[in-house]
Amino acid sequence: MVKGKKVWIVVGAVVILAIIVIASVSSSQRDAVLVQTATVQRKDVLKSTVTASGEIRAKTSVNVQSEISGIITDLPVHEGNTVKKGDVLLSIDPIQTDSDMIAARAQYDASAADARGQEFEILNAENNLMRDEASLRSSRSELEQAENNYSRAQSSFNRQRELFEDGLISRDSYETEQNSLKSAKSNLDIRKASVNQIENQISISKNNIAKMKASMTASSARAKQAAANLAKADDQSKKAKIPSPMDGVITQLNKEKGERAVPGMLTNPEATIMVISDMSTIQAQLKVDETDIVNLKLGNAATIKVDALPDVVFQGEVTEIGNSPINATSASTQEAKDFKVIVTLKQPSSHLRPGMSCTGEITTDTKNNVLAIPIQALTVREVEVDKDGKYRRPDPAKKTKTAVVRADAGKSKAQKKELEGVFVIDQNKVARFRPIKTGITGESEIEVTEDLKENEEIVSGSYQTLRTIKEGAAVKIDKTAKSQTEKKS
Repeated sequence: MVKGKKVWIVVGAVVILAIIVIASVSSSQRDAVLVQTATVQRKDVLKSTVTASGEIRAKTSVNVQSEISGIITDLPVHEGNTVKKGDVLLSIDPIQTDSDMIAARAQYDASAADARGQEFEILNAENNLMRDEASLRSSRSELEQAENNYSRAQSSFNRQRELFEDGLISRDSYETEQNSLKSAKSNLDIRKASVNQIENQISISKNNIAKMKASMTASSARAKQAAANLAKADDQSKKAKIPSPMDGVITQLNKEKGERAVPGMLTNPEATIMVISDMSTIQAQLKVDETDIVNLKLGNAATIKVDALPDVVFQGEVTEIGNSPINATSASTQEAKDFKVIVTLKQPSSHLRPGMSCTGEITTDTKNNVLAIPIQALTVREVEVDKDGKYRRPDPAKKTKTAVVRADAGKSKAQKKELEGVFVIDQNKVARFRPIKTGITGESEIEVTEDLKENEEIVSGSYQTLRTIKEGAAVKIDKTAKSQTEKKS
């Protein structure tokens, strides 16, 4: 009887102990945080990419515009036609331009004839001047001879006068000699007057020639102006027919025969008659966000998907990166900015058309055999750091040593810093924050370069849990979420 009673006491004690253990475990499970987890795994290849949208375009395209105004009288091409450089694309009514050219040519002919007439007059005047200068030289010679004759006649008269005064010659001889002196003096005066007259004539001729040359310079200038107007009118007349500036395809046609062509102006959308594109080189013009543009460089490989050809992936490479934002309206704007990036396709399809919408994925970096974790597992925490800025792990024992904590708090205030890291689950199912260093970012994973080992288990969700979980928190793994994640991977 006593032995049976002892057995019942032992059984009762075991039952009570089991109830206590079960209650304790249930209580701890209720306090544990439900988390989703992931394993640090090694990836064979991890690619960092930038995705952007844009449109297809030809590398070279020309907006064909007219330089003259007029009615389109002939338009032998259609949209989609292939043209060669020099092919006539359209003709504009030439009546106005031809009339202007005829008028300009007549004005030029008249101005040129006037200039040539004045040139002939100058030649005649210069010939007359040369004749007068020859006459002047002859008259000066005759004047010199007359001066010599007068000098001899005066000497002879002086001798005859002395002889006459001495009574050695007759009065007739004296008077004859006196008349000879007067005749020589008269001839000298005539020669002087002739020389003066010719000199005055030469001076007048030189002035007239200078005046005629000035007039001819003006006439030549008018002739040059008329020639320039003629060249302009001839050029305008030739532009009544517009040739193709390049080999290509007419990708846009905005005018019809009978419509009016207007002179090309960038501010006038009606100026573009058609667009010719060189479809031998096709590019994708993408808009890349400013946060991604710094990671790009020329030569980056890219894949392009066109909305109109969903089953085709085009390979290409980055050939141009813009230095200025596309949508910058002012220096003070705070909105996100996009930059132009050009990807040249290596093997374009004949089905591609300029303006088609597309999406590009540019590979900025590729690494092999790296440790990687899900991007969503990465979080940021403000933690205590030492003087070197390194993470200082909290000491669980300090929670019970309140006196020590208060003493330490009185000594100095701990430095804090935001660090990037993950919550690692230890063997006791407790989450421990661990700062890590990361590398390139893939589509859904990010490289870990330091502080994590392969196959370590980390907290990867949920998002709300990652925001609120504390250092040292007990965790409960969501098996359902983990199995689904493993199936996806």
